[in-house]
Amino acid sequence: MSKFVRKLYHCRICNKSHTIKFPRNFAEKQTRYPFVFFSIHKYSGDSDKLRPSELDRDIIATFYVDKNLAIRDVDVAWEGSSANIISENDTQKLVGFLTDTINEMQDAYDSLMEKYTKLLKSSEETDKNIEKS
Repeated sequence: MSKFVRKLYHCRICNKSHTIKFPRNFAEKQTRYPFVFFSIHKYSGDSDKLRPSELDRDIIATFYVDKNLAIRDVDVAWEGSSANIISENDTQKLVGFLTDTINEMQDAYDSLMEKYTKLLKSSEETDKNIEKS
């Protein structure tokens, strides 16, 4: 059995179907469904419909994937466009998670610095006691 699952999706910009691969265990560690996954591909549609400068631009595909790795929806946008790739709700959750993580890391740093300072003082006292002996 392959380690990957292949899924077909339709790009509304290219007006073509594309294949994407997910690891079989991709959905196991997700906390909510559908979860969001991003992929980038080049335009592969009819070149007569675009200016030559647009042919080399990337297209960002946002996939909404369920627990069984079924693609529930796909949003596509030109790279560099003003389209919202991540929803405001997901952005707020991400900022909250990052803020919490930074605070936890700061607390851990403060705790380590306190322990280091105590260890340093203890080491200095030990050195003084050895010198006296």
